[in-house]
Amino acid sequence: MSEPDFSLDFLDQEVTIDSSWSNKRSAVRYRRNDIRAAVKVKSLWFPRLFPVVLRDVSSRGAAIFSEKKLGKNKRICLYLLFNDGVRFDIQAAVVHCDHENSRYGIKFDNIEKSLAEHLLHTQTDLLFS
Repeated sequence: MSEPDFSLDFLDQEVTIDSSWSNKRSAVRYRRNDIRAAVKVKSLWFPRLFPVVLRDVSSRGAAIFSEKKLGKNKRICLYLLFNDGVRFDIQAAVVHCDHENSRYGIKFDNIEKSLAEHLLHTQTDLLFS
């Protein structure tokens, strides 16, 4: 019987990433039920602030449920309040709308590193989506 080839030549192979990779999430989303959330819809005359339910959140975006309808590409400010009193005010845009289920996808204008750190440090239940 010959010895198996334990060569690691496969590590030298070039890796190609297909075009579908760009549509995949690049940040871990945390499912949290201990964070209060609200949305402020930007408007010149009548800005509105209303509570929403946070489904999941990451450093790049969030998924929310809202009784108020939001339009795609609508500019908003997402407010997140943690139990320890830390608050984040995040400028964002609505990038996905599911009016039938009142579910919306929010993309933050910037990567929120401090939010990611706080999510990690305050996580108690390990639920990821």
